Amino acid sequence: MPTDLQTRTQYLALAEFCQSIIWPLCDYVEGTASLPTATLEKMRAALQSVTSGDPYRFGQRTAAALGSYEQVRTLEEVWKTPEQINSALELTVALLDDGGGTADTTSKAKMLIDLFLKLQATALWNFEQPKRTTPPDIWELCKALKTA
Repeated sequence: MPTDLQTRTQYLALAEFCQSIIWPLCDYVEGTASLPTATLEKMRAALQSVTSGDPYRFGQRTAAALGSYEQVRTLEEVWKTPEQINSALELTVALLDDGGGTADTTSKAKMLIDLFLKLQATALWNFEQPKRTTPPDIWELCKALKTA
């Protein structure tokens, strides 16, 4: 992972995207707001662009995250298999289809909150602790010492 600030801000954008999903869902679970269908639609579109594997669509979509390599890599780091990504997508679609108001919908919302809390934590960790690479001149020195 490169350590320049511009690349690292991709992680902050992902964390902000997660936050934009977590808070409305928390309000829904607490009963202080209705089901955030617009937010869920954006999340569904973003997850579908990832599962489609179409890089052109990544750059063209309207969601605030999952459009860069760093963001998709972080998602795959947290949700390790395509099945877990599909599970998040299926939960989202189920919530949109249910429309809210049932205990089952609330439990699905809680599961999505948990998934996005983990994704947010990893995105923030990646922003704070980027993996450092060895400077090229040190690498050349190591190769020279190895052959000497």
